[in-house]
Amino acid sequence: MKVEFYDGEGVRHSIAIDGPVTREKVTKILDLVEVMSGTPQATALGLSPRKFDRLASTVLSRLRGKEFSSSDAKKSFETTFGERIPLSTVSTYLSRLADRGVLEREEKGVLMRYRVRPEEQSPSLALRTSTQP
Repeated sequence: MKVEFYDGEGVRHSIAIDGPVTREKVTKILDLVEVMSGTPQATALGLSPRKFDRLASTVLSRLRGKEFSSSDAKKSFETTFGERIPLSTVSTYLSRLADRGVLEREEKGVLMRYRVRPEEQSPSLALRTSTQP
């Protein structure tokens, strides 16, 4: 199966699957196409095996419009994916998202509070794909 599409900047992308094609694989490919063509990112990020991407998905979809802490993001991730994640990992990932401009960060006493930037349209969250030949 081969899928070709153009993103918002006019760049052509091709994705090929060799071997058995399942409904699940097609759904994942279509979610990736949505991300690459400029539609909301949270859906495809949530399908990623990477914890960073799944945490970003959780933050963008469940915590948007709210002020939250690392503990809040941890609880939301664990509820969403049914998987434990260390608080130190969540703190590191939230810091990276803030450094990339996806989150606003504010220190309140000993706590760090975060908020999704209202204008968050960052393409830097797109799934990382292999560029190996």
